[in-house]
Parts: sequence; structure tokens; C-alpha cells
Amino acid sequence: MLVRSDEGAFDCYLAAPAAGRGPGIVMVSTIFGVDDDLIKMCDDLAARGFLSAAPDLFWRDDKGPMPRTEEGVRRASARAEDRAGLASSGTRDLTAVLTQLRAHPSCNGKTAVIGLCFGGPFAIIAAAKLGCDAGASFHGSVFGNHLDELAATTVPLSLHWGDEDFAMPAELLLKVCTATQRNPSAEIYIYPGVKHGYTCPSQSKAYAPDAAALTWARTLPILDRLKSS
Repeated sequence: MLVRSDEGAFDCYLAAPAAGRGPGIVMVSTIFGVDDDLIKMCDDLAARGFLSAAPDLFWRDDKGPMPRTEEGVRRASARAEDRAGLASSGTRDLTAVLTQLRAHPSCNGKTAVIGLCFGGPFAIIAAAKLGCDAGASFHGSVFGNHLDELAATTVPLSLHWGDEDFAMPAELLLKVCTATQRNPSAEIYIYPGVKHGYTCPSQSKAYAPDAAALTWARTLPILDRLKSS
């Protein structure tokens, strides 16, 4: 799918359910971009009756996914250094994606965002500011920059980290828990012995299949409720 915005057009992988209409789910990638891990997640969601999309939020600079080589890590890290700028441009891109998803004939009008690592905070931004009906973050990073949005979010949230995740030190986790206190629909899960990036099979040193399966098992019921609400 080509997404059009006031700033230009950018690519977005789209996977539609075989029949009927379902909620629109936007998957926001890690710093490596829309890779095979994310595409499989979108395809799996479509098989469960969701209209799923994975936009390229790095289209203004380096396009396409980065390999998990030393050079790929260097380039991916460099393009994600401007977190404030990417949060702003990414929010605009996400707004355009959500607008097109809601108008898609396979969407029932409900939407949610799932963000991985770099993409994690976009689930909170979308829930707090973009009218999404739910959000989920898998090993999300820089959550300390988004505590205000987190505190303003009232829709269901499903937030997941490993207890060995460098992106979620204990003091930040406490702030996240405090920010969600007024939201009875917010769920926070911590997985023992699990590292950053654990839901991504290509992250061979971090991938934890049991924790990844449990993460999805806890997230999918929140998304499934959007099918009938």
C-alpha cells in the first residue's frame, strides 16, 4: 500500500483478512525497519481476521529494512538518533496510515497500534492522541520521553518487557507504572531472564520464543475485543 501525506508518499506493507472486515492494526517497526519479522507478524494478524499494516517510518532518509550486520546496526542506529524529530514525523505518518486504514473496505473502523522497540512509544502516542482503540508495546524504548502521553491514555494497553532489557531500567519501570495508575485497562508484564528484542526471531541473541508466545497470548484478546465492539 502506498500511503499519501502532505509531505509525500511512502510504502506500507498491508495484509488483509481473507474475508470480512476486522480492526486495523498498525505495526511500528524496530530501528531496523519493516523486515521479515514484522511482515510475518502482519501476515499472522491478517490470518486472524485483522487488517494489518507496517509503514516505513524511515522513508525520508534510508529506505528499506537494515540487515542485522555490524554495518546494518550502525546505519539503523544512526537514522534513529533524532528521537524527537522521528516522534514528530512518525506521528504524522502514523496519522496518514490510520486514516487510510479506517477507510479501507476490510476495516471495521476500529484501530490499534503495536510497536516494537523503537516503535513502542508510537502505540502510546496513537492511543493518547490519534483516536486508536488500543495499543501494545513489545520491548519499547525511550518510554521516559512519553510519560505524559502514557498518563493521558485511557484505552486498553498491553506493555511488555524482559527484566534484562536495557531500555527499561527499574527506575523507569516505576515511572511507567505510576503513569498508568489511572488507567484500569493498562497491563504491564515483565518476563524474567529476557532481553531487549525478544519477540523478533532474527534477534538471535535475544529471541525468547516462550516469552514471545506469551506476549502475543496476552495481547491478542485485547485486539480480538475490537472485532465486535
